[in-house]
Amino acid sequence: MKEKTKRTIAFYSMISPWFVVFIIFGLYPMLYGLYLSFTNYYGFNIKHLKWMGLQNYHKAFTDSDAMYSLGRTLYVTAFNVPLSVAIGLGLALLLNRQVRGVSVYRTIFYLPSIVPALASVIMWKVIFSSNNGILNGILSTVGLPEVNWLGYDYATTSLLIMLLWGAGGGVLINLAGLKGIPRDLYEAASIDGATPIKRTIYLTLPLMTPVIFFNVIMGIIGSLQIYMQPILLNGTELLARPIQPNYLYFVHAFQQIFAFQRFAYGMALLWILFLAILALSVVVFTTSKYWVHYETDQE
Repeated sequence: MKEKTKRTIAFYSMISPWFVVFIIFGLYPMLYGLYLSFTNYYGFNIKHLKWMGLQNYHKAFTDSDAMYSLGRTLYVTAFNVPLSVAIGLGLALLLNRQVRGVSVYRTIFYLPSIVPALASVIMWKVIFSSNNGILNGILSTVGLPEVNWLGYDYATTSLLIMLLWGAGGGVLINLAGLKGIPRDLYEAASIDGATPIKRTIYLTLPLMTPVIFFNVIMGIIGSLQIYMQPILLNGTELLARPIQPNYLYFVHAFQQIFAFQRFAYGMALLWILFLAILALSVVVFTTSKYWVHYETDQE
């Protein structure tokens, strides 16, 4: 047996456990859910399904709640992704400096990303509370009027603040990217008279664009699937409808499936969300050739 054939067999043998699990628990449920989205499935009629064609998808695009929630989700994503990427990169630039106790600071900024989502929401509800809340207490101390952070006008602002609190989760990835930039380039730029600001703008940022590109893609995927935070921020039950400005798309799909047993319609909503994520990812991938720079030429 040729050496290349042996390596090929070894490769597929090693990935086969993951591949089998992916087919059984990933690919098959996805395709079966796609099939059910074209039927009248409501949870108890699996043996008497009726083919509905594109009716569920047509209903999704004519459902005012679905379109409103999709718009709110895109609105939150438009603010959350750029700000979280910028904050994560900014923190990484600060934490990449050799100062005393830098490991402690890195731990502090990364800590919010490992705190359970439920605990984070409970903490922020206490901070945003109109009844002796911490944030309103600070505003009163400095002579500013109190704000109803969980009310209609500021609900989305509160949600964005809570989401950006976990922006430090991207610090480790950004730090890894910063550590991968050769120090020789900085030394050469210093010799040429480049100031620290110019080295950051013309050297660090271009070489960090592959990492920024990865963070943007992951941020889009995560932001379009936000579910627990808006519900628990304004309520106490997972099936409760959040305040209208925080009524996001994934919340709408979840409620259609589990609160109203509209399983086929809910799966159609989820497949529309999948296509939206795919479309935005394609746009980012297509435009990346204009702003993502690599140290070597990429074919």
